[in-house]
Amino acid sequence: MNGKIKYILFITLALFIRGSAQTVIPVNIRKSVEKNFRTVQGTPGPGYFQNRSSYVINARFDPVKGRLTGSAKITYFNNSPDTLEKILLRLYQNIASRGGIRDEQWEAGDIHRGVSITALKVNQVDWMEDLSSRTRNEGTNFTIFLRDPLLPHDSVQIGIGWNFLMPGSEVHRYGKYGDGSYFVSMWYPQVAVYDDIDGWDEMQYTGTHEFYNDFNDFDVKIKVPGRFMVWATGEWMNARKILHPEIYKRWEKAAISDGITHIFGEEKLNNNSYLSNKGSNTFHFTARNIPDFAFGISDTYVWDACSILADSSQSRRIVVHAAYDKESRYFDSVAAYGCELIKHFCLHSYRVAFPYDHITVFNGGGGMEYPMIVNNGSTFSRDATLFLTMHEIAHSYFPFLTGINERKYSWMDEGLTTYLPIETEKAMRSDYYPLSGIVRNYQYLAGTESDIPLFVPAYQTREKSYQYYSYIRSSVAFHMLELYMGREDFRKGIREFIQIWQNKHPTPYDFFAVLKNSSTKDLYWFIDQWFFQQGYPDLAIEDVKQEHDLITVEIRNEGTFAVPVVLYFYSDEGLDFELRESAEVWKGADRYVISHRDEKKIVEVRLGDHEIPDITPENNIFKIE
Repeated sequence: MNGKIKYILFITLALFIRGSAQTVIPVNIRKSVEKNFRTVQGTPGPGYFQNRSSYVINARFDPVKGRLTGSAKITYFNNSPDTLEKILLRLYQNIASRGGIRDEQWEAGDIHRGVSITALKVNQVDWMEDLSSRTRNEGTNFTIFLRDPLLPHDSVQIGIGWNFLMPGSEVHRYGKYGDGSYFVSMWYPQVAVYDDIDGWDEMQYTGTHEFYNDFNDFDVKIKVPGRFMVWATGEWMNARKILHPEIYKRWEKAAISDGITHIFGEEKLNNNSYLSNKGSNTFHFTARNIPDFAFGISDTYVWDACSILADSSQSRRIVVHAAYDKESRYFDSVAAYGCELIKHFCLHSYRVAFPYDHITVFNGGGGMEYPMIVNNGSTFSRDATLFLTMHEIAHSYFPFLTGINERKYSWMDEGLTTYLPIETEKAMRSDYYPLSGIVRNYQYLAGTESDIPLFVPAYQTREKSYQYYSYIRSSVAFHMLELYMGREDFRKGIREFIQIWQNKHPTPYDFFAVLKNSSTKDLYWFIDQWFFQQGYPDLAIEDVKQEHDLITVEIRNEGTFAVPVVLYFYSDEGLDFELRESAEVWKGADRYVISHRDEKKIVEVRLGDHEIPDITPENNIFKIE
């Protein structure tokens, strides 16, 4: 690249967020643009690449002992221009090993030896005799140092056998629930991402920060004892063989029915009449171009399902399954909640097709998403169940359709999946105001030392700051951005971002460049405040004057973030009128004067509402003597 072009490119990137001396484009991202892997318009460049894997896995799970035993044939495709000297695998279950690094305290009984590697072949050559010299097992990373480097546009085959013990209780994102139900995730040796930004993603998994995966193909067989049902990622290839004929008919019916189908309940569990075979069963699932694979298993859960017409032009239906403990309150509504979110997202609000033909909500613990299956705990209220269901299902778009690096940018996927479903939640329960609660939680920490700018990488945050940063500040920032851009431009930008980066790996810089292209406004000063800077919103009424029928209000921005101006004017008879102004009035200004004519005597003016953040509400009320 000649010096002039490189200089122009640097200036373009430096102006990406205008008006901020603090904003610096990271060198690794700038180099990716210089190499034509990405563009300053927020699109993949002509040299963009993604590596990928194909997994053929055979596993056996013993729910009595909690032991999983597996073997896998992995074909890894190097689509990069680089020669790779090593292959990095993730052994996530090593987080449970003695001496493992964990962000949370675990029960002593859940600590074990980690993952045992029982077989390893590379390109059909047995490596077990050289295991210690040719590999490095460090934390949750297992590195294979190749004898023959992997050339660009070539592939390598890895055969691996392993086993480990699942914890005997619920831990972060997976574990045992009740007498014999398990959610099994992070369970197979997984090739890490090698990308254009950082090369190999070598970050250890310690429990808090989530995942970053390539888009891979899976062919998975899971053997379990009789009575146990398995719900999993992927298309279920042998449902007719495993399910009792009557249950199989209900399973098929659910795929074409709008209402809830009770596939099986307590009566079928009691008489063991939901599976054809009373002995062990091997469940077979396949999936293409997805980032991960997880499954749930139980012999006590009931099963509901419904489907929704999500594309009227093609008659495409999406099936939502709910597998749950019959004693779990509100879980009998989960399948219907999921259908409503998918219908609203596909047909009404953002008009983006749901990426999968089905999804299962498994009643485990907490809330954690995987492709086509999520692990959701029981909640304390119907509203909480609604919120959790929609949040986790919305992850099907972020990061599973757009492959966001959650380890760096958790605020992107968590913020979007917290904020975007709110409209559907409010439509379903008119007396439910989730955004108000999020704004209140934001105000609690806004401007404090725990309030970290969103462009600090997620892996540098911990505990309270991580939760606040990933879910709360981010969703408020997206709300403010939508109000600033306008509803249609914001949704157009989200839709274009998904279309451009479907099954690829975007950065936040790509995201904001795409949004800029969908808006006629100058977004960068606003994005700079809410996403790059440390600060807070705090408007105040400076003065109110009424002379005859002219009312003048002077407002001061005592904070550092721009928010919309919402004013309510009260006479002796109550609320008289309201005025609204865009946050754009604060661009380059810290004071704003607004006037209005009204014949009534105004006695009080109030600034702001429950969906506009303001850390000092005490200075938002002005009484006129």
